[in-house]
Amino acid sequence: MKQRAIQPTKTEIDRGNPEFRPVRVDPFPAVRVPTGSLFDPDNLVGLYQRNNRYRVGDMILVELAEKTSSKKTLNYSRDKSGNFTLDPVTVNAGPLQIDGDKLNADFEQENEFDSSAETKQDNSLEGDVTVYVLEIMPNGNLLVAGEKWMTLNKGEEYIRFSGEIRPTDIDNDNTVSSVKVGNSRIEFSGKGEQQDNQESSLLGKLFGILE
Repeated sequence: MKQRAIQPTKTEIDRGNPEFRPVRVDPFPAVRVPTGSLFDPDNLVGLYQRNNRYRVGDMILVELAEKTSSKKTLNYSRDKSGNFTLDPVTVNAGPLQIDGDKLNADFEQENEFDSSAETKQDNSLEGDVTVYVLEIMPNGNLLVAGEKWMTLNKGEEYIRFSGEIRPTDIDNDNTVSSVKVGNSRIEFSGKGEQQDNQESSLLGKLFGILE
């Protein structure tokens, strides 16, 4: 039985992730039977028809127009009360007494609990990123992915995008809105000093656990 060493998981974010790297297809000559005609049915495009013939490696501009909003409200109230009264116990010889006092009891209890919570979150992302066609599905949909890196001051920011696009949703200027992309995955983050300052220190994480 062969053994394989366990490779450590790499958490550092680098440029050129293979999942978002453009595919470079080597062109190869197509074998055609000479017919003597200049007509090419494979590249036929109507006069009023858009050219939606995309190939692996083609670029498409995705316009990011993401906006999400969520709100959750919880109100909980509980009121509980109880009352118990025991009149003096009477027997044939008269009221039952203990140490000269009549035996009776009176008990009353009341509990009240009120709780309220509200959570609200709004997110928006606007911009654009160029993606590359990685694969063409049998139904004609395009699997795309791409990334954009920006160096700002002492840190870097990046946008990664992947998803599935219908060619009919692509506009005449070769752009498509991100809201029309199926199974989309958008990642917007950064690396560097500014990103590190947003993370809690080891001591802060320890106090967070103890709270």
